[in-house]
Amino acid sequence: MPSPDRSIGLALPSPSIAAALPANLDTVRGLACLLLVIYHVVGNSPARGLELPADSAWHYATDSFALIRMPVFTILSGLLYGRLRVDRAHLEPFAVKKLRRLAIPLIVLTILTWSIRSLMGEESVTLGYALTHAYEHFWFLQALLWVFAFIAIADVFARPSTMMLAVLVAATALLSATTQVAAPFSLEQALYLLPFFLFGLLLSQCSIDSLRPERGFAALAIAGAIMIWQQAGLLGLTDKLARDGIPAFICGSAACVALLALSPRITWLETIGRYSYTIYLWHIFFLAGTREALLLIGVREVPLLFFASASMGLIAPILLHHWATRREWSAVLLLGIKPKRLPSGRLSA
Repeated sequence: MPSPDRSIGLALPSPSIAAALPANLDTVRGLACLLLVIYHVVGNSPARGLELPADSAWHYATDSFALIRMPVFTILSGLLYGRLRVDRAHLEPFAVKKLRRLAIPLIVLTILTWSIRSLMGEESVTLGYALTHAYEHFWFLQALLWVFAFIAIADVFARPSTMMLAVLVAATALLSATTQVAAPFSLEQALYLLPFFLFGLLLSQCSIDSLRPERGFAALAIAGAIMIWQQAGLLGLTDKLARDGIPAFICGSAACVALLALSPRITWLETIGRYSYTIYLWHIFFLAGTREALLLIGVREVPLLFFASASMGLIAPILLHHWATRREWSAVLLLGIKPKRLPSGRLSA
């Protein structure tokens, strides 16, 4: 059975490299993936997902993790990239792999999503706009293309040291917090993700032994304090925290460190984590289809709709992954993977 890629747009680490990664990395990634799926089940507004009122406890619960979901995903991507940093000799194959892994699914899924929404009479933008601007959850893929382009150029021509990476983390976090741009191909989202990716790259330059429990508890205290501040904003007691502000950056980074330092390995979350990229790409189709099917037969109970949709949003993409990786064309188009052909003629992702 083909093995899922453990990273977004990255090849599987070699055994020696993988041994240097946190043992609970897939558990942490699985948790971030679970939070993302739950967020999209509930919906990012009263008009989406389960179509619940803005003051619903369901929205409050998912909004409470807004400072953790995508930051953790992005930090882990930077951590993995740091174990396989590109150099001048490998820049071309690196670029080809990134374009295949990110750009091909981006184009395919954007066209598919736009077409379905258009047929249902729910689309308000042109296909050209959807392909060139932040559209649905695919903005993350556009933004990652910018991020990988930036860091590849930096590594090839300057190879930032650990100290320089720390400076870049601080500088890009300040830039993200103070710069408001509206540009094609989700450039503004790339500015939001870049400091988190660089923080993950900085973590990769440290010994895994540095993720000691005492540091994890300190990071947990920092993240917890900022999340309490965030709760005050969600409850209307103070202004809401901006997701691209310095407190939000500190919270996301500290939460990731705390999870890597303290979280035990959890088998079912590891499974989700190993397939997190496929789940990210395809979960919307399956959770939305499940919700609509249940509504069609008269199911209106929110907990049942929630758990059924979330379950299918997690399980169905994993099944899709195993089906798609049996054929080269579907692996490339649907997942951005180019499977290796074994001597027997079978494919291995």
